[in-house]
Formats: sequence, structure tokens, C-alpha cells
Amino acid sequence: MPLDDLAEAPPLAEAAAGINAWLVREARFLPGNKELLEGFCERVAAAGIPIDRVSLHQRAFHPEYRGVSRIWRPDAPMEEKFLDHGIEKTATYIESPVRLVVEEGQSLDWHLEGRDLLPFPVLEELRDEGYTHYVMQPLIYGVGLINAFSWATRRPGGFTAAETQFIHDLMPGYAAIAESKALFRFVNAMLSTYVGEEAGRLILDGQVRRGDVREITAALILFDLRDFTTMSDQLNPRAVMRLLNSYFDCVMPPVQQHGGEVVEIMGDGVLAIFNHGPGRSAADACADALAAAQAGLAALAARNKKHPQTPLQAGVALHYGKVNYGNIGSGNRLDFTVIGPDVNLTARIERLCRELDRSLIMSEAFAETLDRPTWEIGHFELRGFAKMQRLFELPPG
Repeated sequence: MPLDDLAEAPPLAEAAAGINAWLVREARFLPGNKELLEGFCERVAAAGIPIDRVSLHQRAFHPEYRGVSRIWRPDAPMEEKFLDHGIEKTATYIESPVRLVVEEGQSLDWHLEGRDLLPFPVLEELRDEGYTHYVMQPLIYGVGLINAFSWATRRPGGFTAAETQFIHDLMPGYAAIAESKALFRFVNAMLSTYVGEEAGRLILDGQVRRGDVREITAALILFDLRDFTTMSDQLNPRAVMRLLNSYFDCVMPPVQQHGGEVVEIMGDGVLAIFNHGPGRSAADACADALAAAQAGLAALAARNKKHPQTPLQAGVALHYGKVNYGNIGSGNRLDFTVIGPDVNLTARIERLCRELDRSLIMSEAFAETLDRPTWEIGHFELRGFAKMQRLFELPPG
């Protein structure tokens, strides 16, 4: 919009009030920060502010990425990029204006017209793309976390002081809503990371009191790494952690891919459940658990071919039964886990894998529910269980 036409734009004070009202009344109900940024930019543009590019660089607390960068342009899909852990040590970050904003809290303002030398490569790139003015300022959350928010225009002469102030004045309201979205996403991510997706959902639904449990019937799978004690004794702690993570990378993704939920990581053991609900039978749950077990063992075999000097072997127990799913502990320190005799039985079965030289053993309940041919291994006495247990495996081939 030419500078002479600014008088035809809606009064900025009235537009700012409308955007702030939208933030409080409607934007807080949007699904996430992507939708929030889109709606905000559309309203700022509709107010007559000549924004041709807006970016938001947010810190994220997530095990798989350090942050997320979003770039909005009119009439173009939102550009979204998840940033790797360690990016703050790269030249891309060090040589960007984002560092000055998030680490030092600076507000930056550059007119890009002309051929003057610019301090950051990204500014040269924006000038080559026809942008004339670039502004970046801190977006500060109530918890003290600083993010970076920028806006740019291609209009000759750039933004007026009133336009820059207009966006600046909207930042506190925008930050409040963006922080609530980020915190909710953070809580979800942390709960899913440390207790699992289903447990996280139940916790957010209010199942947080000690003794809050529910009984479910599910297929259970327990992976256990063999010779972990010997490995821990012979290797330094960093090497042990690397091997453990390599092992988890083999056995945990198949659980998630086949619809299971990892409920406990017990040192070198992984306990998961496969629940059955609407449209899924008990046989479906057992079939998924078996598929996850086979995929995990296959992934370990493939991994061992690549790293024959440090082979990893695991035993897998499969069972179908009832478990209590919920909170145990003391005071304000609780664990959300599964307990019950069927969990103990699964653990006892897994311990037979080494004794019987088997990599996968199924309980009688699992084999009967699976609805496919299995071979009986025999009857076994298991500690803590009065009844002899019939155990099964898959037919050879």
C-alpha cells in the first residue's frame, strides 16, 4: 500500500482493539500456534498493514526437536520447519538475527533498500527477494522464555513508525495466547514422552489421585535385553546408554506402529499394552502385539548385521489378560503404570526365554486368543503361580 493511501486504511487504534478482542475471545480456542499465526497475520493485513512476510521462531520442549519456525506469506501456504537439537551451535543460528533477539532480548529494525552492507546473510537474501524493511522483536512469555517475532514488507519506503508501533503493541496479547498454546503442547508432549499417550490423556482428564485406577483387558508384550548386567560392567556408562538407545530404537517403534502403548521402560525392559476397543477384537489386539514383537526382533537382527561387534539379543513374552491401569505411589509422587498378576506372569514368562533358548514365548491365554496356529512348548512352574503354565511359540517356518 503506497504511503499516500494510508489515510484510507481503517483507523489503527480501532483495528488494534478488534485484533486484541479476537485474540481473547476466539483465538484462544484455535487448535495451535500455526492457526493462531495465520489468523493474526490475516487480520493485521486486513487492517492495512503491508506485511508481506511474518516469521515466528519458538522454543519447544520436545525430545525430537529444539524449536519450530513458521513463516507466513499472503496467498501462500504456511512454511513450518522443526529445528533439530543442537541448532544453537550451528552457523545458521549464530549468524542469524534470531540469536540476538532470543539470547539478548534485542529489538531489531533494518531498512533494506539501497546497497549498504547488512549484518546478517538472511537480510541480504530478503533484500534480493524485494523486501524493503525488516523488523524483529522478542516475543516474551510469562515464564520468561523469549521467542523471536519478525515482519517484513516489500512496499517502497518500508513501514511507517505508526505501523511498526501497531504490531509492537499487539505483541503482549499475542504472546499470552501463543504461550497458552505452547504450554498445552508442551504438557501433552512431556506426558506422552514420559508416561505414554493414553496415560497422558487420562492424566489430563483428571485421573491424578493415588488409587485412581481402571481395569482393562489387553494384550501385553515385554521385551527384555539379554546380558545387560554384563554389558553394564564391561562398558563405560556412555557406551551403555548408546547401546540401550539403539536397542530401544529397534523394539519401541514397532509397538507404536502396530497400535500399542509403551507403559513402562524398566531399565532394559519395555512393557507395552495393546488394548482393544470399538471395532477391534481381542484377536486383533493379540495379532498386533505379535506383529510388533516380530518386527522388534527383526529390527534387532538387522541392527546386529550392521554392528556385529556389539550384538544385542532380546527375549519377548506375550500374554493376554487383565491389568490395573492407574496411579500408585505416595503423597505427590506417583507413577502411572500397569500392575496385577497378569503383568507378573508376563515377566515370569520372559525369564524363560533364555532357559528355553527361545526369543519369543506366548502364554496359553495369548495363544488361544490369537486365533492362529501355535505350537505348545510345554507345562512350566512359574514362581508365584500355583498353577502350571502352558506356554507356546509360533510354528517353525
